[in-house]
Formats: sequence, structure tokens, C-alpha cells
Amino acid sequence: MKYVGLLLVAVLGALSATDGANILGVFPINGRSHWVVYESLMKALAARGHNVTVITAFPQKSPLANYTDIDVSGTLPSAVNTVGIDMVLKYLASVFANQWFIADHQMNICRKTQKLPQVQALLQSDIKFDAVFTEIFGADCDVGYAYHFKAPLLSIMSSSHLPWSYDRVGGPDNPSYIPTIVTRAAGKMNFKERMINTLYYIYFKMAWKYYSEWPANELLKENFGPDTPHINEIVYNTSMVFVNGHFSLDGPRPLVPNMVEIGGIHVKSPRPIPKDILKFIEDSPNGVMFFTFGSLIRISSLPPSVLQMFKDVFAKLPIRVLWKYEEEMSDKPDNVYISKWMPQRDILSHPKVRLFMTHGGLLGIIEAVHSGVPVVGIPFFFDQPRNILKLVQQGSGIILDYESLTKDILYNAITTIVNNNSYAINANKLAKRFKDRPLNATETAVYWTEYVIRHKGARHLRTAAVGMPWWKYYLVDVIGFILLIIFVVLYLIYFVLKTIYKKLFKKTVPPKKKEKKN
Repeated sequence: MKYVGLLLVAVLGALSATDGANILGVFPINGRSHWVVYESLMKALAARGHNVTVITAFPQKSPLANYTDIDVSGTLPSAVNTVGIDMVLKYLASVFANQWFIADHQMNICRKTQKLPQVQALLQSDIKFDAVFTEIFGADCDVGYAYHFKAPLLSIMSSSHLPWSYDRVGGPDNPSYIPTIVTRAAGKMNFKERMINTLYYIYFKMAWKYYSEWPANELLKENFGPDTPHINEIVYNTSMVFVNGHFSLDGPRPLVPNMVEIGGIHVKSPRPIPKDILKFIEDSPNGVMFFTFGSLIRISSLPPSVLQMFKDVFAKLPIRVLWKYEEEMSDKPDNVYISKWMPQRDILSHPKVRLFMTHGGLLGIIEAVHSGVPVVGIPFFFDQPRNILKLVQQGSGIILDYESLTKDILYNAITTIVNNNSYAINANKLAKRFKDRPLNATETAVYWTEYVIRHKGARHLRTAAVGMPWWKYYLVDVIGFILLIIFVVLYLIYFVLKTIYKKLFKKTVPPKKKEKKN
């Protein structure tokens, strides 16, 4: 109780520190790649003068003005460098298993964090919030906070446009030309791609209800009271959705006013690179390649034969290699530098970085795009294949298949980018388009957050399609009615013509003469 009391004092103190709006961010996710995006917006709002309270598994290491953490990290295991390649290939590589996995993961986070003493103390307090932020990912089990505090709901995605994000704002998501996040296609789709995309589209609509909507609805009533309305009544009142994407990279698509792209919000000004890494880069006569599989996958868990393939190929390259690797490496090639951690953003901004070899995580792809660095991608699951294909389409990347990877294929991909300037030229063109905006990503997100707060939820941004049944949205009733009218008209025409025909053209058959009776 003492801990809870101290927590409430800290929260109340933060909320009374300035004249800004009171904002709650509900981001208990334990994945750092997600948190980096959400933290960027929360800190920007605090810097703007708003009073920000955040439920998080990544508390700030030092106090920040106008910013208060509600720390839930002790409840959740770290997800940094914890996933082995076996788990990736067994569960995450399947679109269908992946959907169940992320929904179950998010539901588990909600179950564990919503009953914590520090969270319950917040819920039982008299604090008033002007806006509540939640994540759109595996399930909407955190939207109950917006209902509880009677505050406008704003949501943010660390990924690009998710298939289950459109309905809540009534946005168009026609599968004939808008690829889902897992469809391996970019630009115009051929018949096969449109067929696969449509099947994914239907699957996600159904899977979201079964794995996410129905279980989350039950959890809301359990944790926020039996009188809590159906989850869709809350979700369909979403005031704003922020998407970690941008049309220059994802391709143009129609967006309603309250779905706003803020791709690149996590990208900060580069900081000084550690001296040993900087020396390795600058002493390279032909430049360097940066190789990482991100903060989730343990690259050291790859089979020894695959790791040996990487070493053999790297040893033959005319450039040096920075390799994020979690363990010691006794047989490391001379032109390779390994480290358990590397400042990705800062390294990619160095002019001597020739290319980036990655699994295709969105944050790394955005950082490479922002820095104008070509990419060799080896994707594994979810949005990673399409993230890389988007660069392939624009001539700034090459995609490789992990299952069929060989020394020759890997070596040729790397040397193709090193020896062909067109990849670097196209990457720089893409960087210019990505950064050419009236407001940068942070300014855009802050503006629209304040817009929603100023207009008390900004209900005027919502289209009439929100909450509309699918048969109305797709005009099934209207089309059915029109077809019925056409059928009736055609039948009447047929009936009239048939009647006229009988009257005018039918031959008169003379009656048979009666046979005389004998």
C-alpha cells in the first residue's frame, strides 16, 4: 500500500505540474521495437508541456519533466534477444499461427498487468484524462481504460496498416489493390496475388473476431466491470489512429481523416558512434555492411551451417562487416566486427555504410530508408517480406529466401549492391521522398493529438462507415434490391410480349367436326 500511495503522489504531482492536457498512454507491451515508437510520441507530448502518464514495461532511466511511469516491467519477461530461430520457423513464420500467437500474447499481457496494484490504484483514483492512447496489435483488451476514464481513445501502431485497423475508423481496405501487411506483393497485383490477398483479407476479418475481439470483450467485462459495453462500442469510438508508415514507402492508399501516417517518428538525430565501432568503419577503405536480425531474434540460434555460411561469405567480401551477434566468436573473419549491441540508427547514418543486411523489421527498414542505405533482406515472418519487397520494387533492395539461401546467392546479392551504384541512387531518391513532408512525423502526431483534445474527441472526423454491417458497407442490400427490380421489369416485359404474341400471332385451330353417330 505504501508503494501504491507513493505512486499516486507521483502521478498526481505530474498531472498538476503544467497547464497542458492530461494524457494516459497504455503500452504494457514487452517488445522494445514496439515501445520505441510509442515512447517517441509520449516523450514528444511531454516536451510539448502536456502531463503524460504511461503504463509501460520500459520505465525511463532518469526522471523526465511532465512524464510519469507506471512500471509493469517486473510482471513481464524481457523480449529482447529471446526468440530462437526454431520458434520463428515453427510458429511465427506461419500467417495463421502468427495471428493466434500475437493475439494470445497481447491478451496475456492484459491479464497480467490490469490487476497489478499500481494499475488498480490508477483506476481507482480521481484523475481525469483528456486522452487515452492504446496500441493496435494483437487484441484491443486495453481500450477499457478509455471507457473507464471517459476520455477520447487514440490508438497507434508500431507497424504499417494492419488489416484490423480499418473498421474502427471506417477506412477503405479493398483487397483488389490494397495489400494486407503479410501479402508478398508491392504495387499492382496480378490475379494470383489478388486471390491470395483476398483470402488473407477474409481470414484476418474472421480471425480477429475469434482470437481477439471475443476474448478481449470478456476480459474487459471481467476487469472493468460487468456493465462495460461491448468492446466494439468502445473501439468504434476511436478518435484517431496513428500508423507507423508513409505512402512513399508503403504505396498510396485512401485514408480517412482520423487515420494519420507518422512513419519514422522514432528516428532521431544521429548521436556519436562508440569509438571502437567508429574506428572500424572509418578505417575501412571500401566501406562497411551492417548486419543484424533486430532486437527479438537471437542470430546465434541459427544452425551452425548457416552461421558458417555467413562467415565464409563475409571473409570474401571487399568491404568490412559490422555484425550484431549475441555471443563470442572464436573464428571471426578479420574483416568482421561483432558486438551484442550496436547503435543501429547512428551506424546507418554514417556515409561509409554501403548496405544494410536485415530480417526486414519495420523500424530498421525505416531507418535505412531515412539514411538512404540499400538493403539486402532475409525475412522470416509477418510484415518482414513485404517490408523488403517494397524496397525491391523501388530498386533499393534485394530479397533472399532463408530456406534456400546458399553461399553463392548471398555473396552475389551483397556484391551486386556494392558494385551497382543504381541501388544507392534509388535509396537516396526514396530517402528524399520519405522526408519531404509539410510536418515531420513527430510534429504531425503532436498536432493531431492536440486537435482531438481541443475538439473533445473530434467526432466530426469519423465517417458514416464506422460500425456499419458488412452487408451495408458492400451495398449487398442495394445490389439485391436493384437486381430484384431488374428481374421484375424483365419478367413483366416477358409477360407482356408473350401475351401480345398469343393474341396476334397464334394460329386458330378449327374445331374438329363431330363424328356422325352410326
